[in-house]
Amino acid sequence: MEDKNRFSGFANLYDEGRPKLPKKVFDILKKYYKNNISLIVDIGCGTGNSSEICEDYADKVIGIDPSKDMINIAKKKANSKLMFKEGRGDDTGLDSNIADVVICSQAFHWMEPTSTINEVCRILKDAGVFAVVDIDTFPVINLELEKYNSELQEMVQELDIKQDLTIYPTKDHLDNLKKSNRFSYCKEISFENEILYDRETFKKYFMSKGGIQNAIKSNYEPVISKLKDLDSLLDDVFQNRTLTAWFSCKIKLGIK
Repeated sequence: MEDKNRFSGFANLYDEGRPKLPKKVFDILKKYYKNNISLIVDIGCGTGNSSEICEDYADKVIGIDPSKDMINIAKKKANSKLMFKEGRGDDTGLDSNIADVVICSQAFHWMEPTSTINEVCRILKDAGVFAVVDIDTFPVINLELEKYNSELQEMVQELDIKQDLTIYPTKDHLDNLKKSNRFSYCKEISFENEILYDRETFKKYFMSKGGIQNAIKSNYEPVISKLKDLDSLLDDVFQNRTLTAWFSCKIKLGIK
């Protein structure tokens, strides 16, 4: 199930820094679900950034997340067609057969796949679509930044192992959908998403990662020491410029 404690204490930074759900996801979804979308359920919605994008494509959107910190930020975005509630991917608390589309953006790796897929299929209508969206954790933007990130992530992974953290690899998502035998058709689709960053917005993105924030909360010295180099590196890379970042995106679709 989702690790709700990992995402406590930095909801505002997460809200400002995380890449939003690309609108191209819905251009793709329209090829697979051609009926009017009455309801999208966004599981693992975090602070509601992805749910806000969903709002343009459905009559109603419900965002679900286990983190109180995240949901409290998300609820500030609620309106007549967008609502949020605390819950897990495998226990949404919603009625059966109500959703046309269930979205899980950058969160399925935190969810136990079998129980989550069962819950998704319970709330999905017949012929409804489950869309698992994964976006590369680091974009193509600058070689030195990429090397720095790789070194930092090795340290983050060392801490994850020490803390016995359970992560379900993104490379297994499509197989998990297929092996569930709950979908009539499954497919993976890839595309690129382009985002413009200045120094400050990129730093917010960089620091919004759960692994980095977990290392800071855990006072994990290798990561804290490495982060001391970040500001000078960002100065060298950006030099008061705006740079284009390319994120590789993958959607795993399951058609009920």
